[in-house]
Amino acid sequence: MNASGAQGADEAPDVLAADAATEACSEAFAGYRLPGQLRPAGAAADCPLLALHGARSNLQRLNGLLAPLQQLGVGSLAPSLSGHGPDSPMPVEQTSLAHNLQEALRFAARLGPQLRMVYGSSMGGALAMRVAEHHADQIQVLALCGPALYPEAAWSATHFGAPFREAISTPFGFLQSRSLDFVRRFAGRLLLIQGEWDGLQATAHGAPAGRAAGETTLQRPDGSHHTVWSPIPAEVFSALADAAGARLQHIVLEGADHRVAAHLQQHPAVARTLAGLMQQALHAPQPAQGPRRLRIDLRGQLRPA
Repeated sequence: MNASGAQGADEAPDVLAADAATEACSEAFAGYRLPGQLRPAGAAADCPLLALHGARSNLQRLNGLLAPLQQLGVGSLAPSLSGHGPDSPMPVEQTSLAHNLQEALRFAARLGPQLRMVYGSSMGGALAMRVAEHHADQIQVLALCGPALYPEAAWSATHFGAPFREAISTPFGFLQSRSLDFVRRFAGRLLLIQGEWDGLQATAHGAPAGRAAGETTLQRPDGSHHTVWSPIPAEVFSALADAAGARLQHIVLEGADHRVAAHLQQHPAVARTLAGLMQQALHAPQPAQGPRRLRIDLRGQLRPA
């Protein structure tokens, strides 16, 4: 089983070359070093956004979103965390969720007072909530894309392996996560980004309530079938939405499952629209009204849900 087990494994990363608008950086840890990629933007050439990838992935997987954000004037820093992508200095069995958090916090510290927004995809979403909690006095926007939500036992597991998988396999165990308490008291905006076919109701697809539907086959209106990947329980999305309350903006990507990074690479217009919503949230961190639920179609067109 992959590192994040029932919740949130990203597909293996594509190898995307950095362009001239990026700067390589790195951070040293005990016996190893991890790479990062800076995308400075705007007149000040700053980076207010920390972006965290999911399991079995790395920083390159985020380029499809971070490049259009940079074009809109939102700079970013994306690190590769240990145990996941091809640039990892160690296999996944030699690291842990807690180690990944400490790595993410080190890169966050690199940004200093510039840091105002955290984005996390899949496992990176669980990490993003902890990073935002650590920097709650300066984070204005928390953007979670198909986020994992882990019980506290997952954070104390010494490595990604049997103890971790056992911790995340208890139905509804994620409801005991302290991150939900943080989201309830978080003063900034929460963008909850969901692929249309992620967060499917598990009971409708042969799995118990409080677990993920996983890989499942759906029937299209024309009678054909397609297989989708839905590793995030439906109740994770609803719990986070409830916790955020009026600070929520829920964005559904039509035609996508959990593999949002690949979807954004395949549909640049969708990536540009999503980047625009993130930029707007960063510039107006306090919503003018209650929850907003939006959908982005394959052409990048935005409409109310």
